[in-house]
Amino acid sequence: MQQDWGIIFAFGLYFLALFGIGIFHMKKEQDLAGYVLGGRKVGPWVSAMSAEASDMSGWMLMGLPGYAYVAGVSAFWIAIGLAIGTWLNWLFVAKRLRVYTKIANDSITLPDFFENRFRDKTDPW
Repeated sequence: MQQDWGIIFAFGLYFLALFGIGIFHMKKEQDLAGYVLGGRKVGPWVSAMSAEASDMSGWMLMGLPGYAYVAGVSAFWIAIGLAIGTWLNWLFVAKRLRVYTKIANDSITLPDFFENRFRDKTDPW
């Protein structure tokens, strides 16, 4: 039981630190675009890594460890593929997407970008 309280305390401390960082930067930025996009000061490499992390979050947490457990060392090729995918994303997508989201009515998210880019004003909700 002693070990459980230590884990709970560490998790709570980690959560409070992340919450504090979020509150600090939320108050520092003037608008939602500045908060979400880092004031558009984030470079293409960080943008590519963020896009890859968002893309991979669910299956990296659950699917990939399960596959690595079943397949063993042969699952190593996935790490190579992920590295190449991140590099290609940075090389071909990130820079252009950053420029075009600014042009497309200063879009914050990809759905905003596609809506503005293709002038789709239908409201799905």
